Amino acid sequence: MESPTSPASRRHVPWSRLLLAVSLLTFWTPPTTAQVTIETVPRLAAEGSDVLLAHNVSENPLAYSWHRGESVDNTQLIASYRVDNNATTNGSVYSGRETLYPNGTRLIQNVTQKDTGSYTLLVTKKDLQTERQAGHLHVHPVLPTPVITSNNSNPREHEDTVVLTCGSETQNTSYMWWINNQSLPKSMRLKLSKDKRTLILVAVTRNDTGPYVCEARNPVSVSRSDPFTLDALYPQSQHPSLQASNATVTEHEGPVVLTCLADETGVSICWFFKGQSLLLAERMTLSSDNSTLTIDPVSREDAGDYQCEAFNRGNSSRSDPLRLRLYELLVYFGT
Repeated sequence: MESPTSPASRRHVPWSRLLLAVSLLTFWTPPTTAQVTIETVPRLAAEGSDVLLAHNVSENPLAYSWHRGESVDNTQLIASYRVDNNATTNGSVYSGRETLYPNGTRLIQNVTQKDTGSYTLLVTKKDLQTERQAGHLHVHPVLPTPVITSNNSNPREHEDTVVLTCGSETQNTSYMWWINNQSLPKSMRLKLSKDKRTLILVAVTRNDTGPYVCEARNPVSVSRSDPFTLDALYPQSQHPSLQASNATVTEHEGPVVLTCLADETGVSICWFFKGQSLLLAERMTLSSDNSTLTIDPVSREDAGDYQCEAFNRGNSSRSDPLRLRLYELLVYFGT
């Protein structure tokens, strides 16, 4: 606690804080009414900023005292200031971040959400009459970048409902959604929660993949998520089929080209020989998308049943066997 005789002008306040206080006081124009009124400057307080609780100057003030809450309670005294001797006395709830100025204005440095609440200023005049007014300070958090989360990482097409949630819940926050950089289309399968923080996709389809972006906004900040892509698992509509380039081929010649035909796009392909995963010999090559197997030259060891399998992240389908037969120097294909 400071000595009652210590002048307010000798308190150690950084120049940056003093310049801020001067600029805010210059910006704020006191009301013309004689009644004590309290305003916050700036009006919207962001967490981590400096805020002034300002009031119109009363005539013939003797002392000021600031209290936490809506009543004058000495147990909730923040600080008081005596005008005639420039003495400041800190109270029991003084945090070390408050500065009282000679006109009764109070600066709070680096405000936190715990500073949100009501404050009461008591002005004592030289005739010992008092004026009292309560004001309210609301400190808004600076929103972090929201992250979109999903309740189902592997939803099945036409079966599962997916719930996408935008970040963590905070007060006084509004939310917006975009899909493919556009506003959400009108659809019976797309539903938003009352606060729009949650997006529900009923009976998800492969066309719902996204990407999705959500935005969180409060009175002091705006933050937008990174894109979120939804993976929908869908079954193969038909079995893939195998085709061969040649019906017959002479042994040790070639090439023989086997092509796996799948109706679906965006699938992966793997190969089987005699019911086992195909081990590529030096004479075998696969195309970059694995859809084509080339054997050059053909050997007797290559005779047998070949199959290809098309799969996505949740479903797979295998072709019927295509048999490569070798008779002496002739190779032909049959089913």
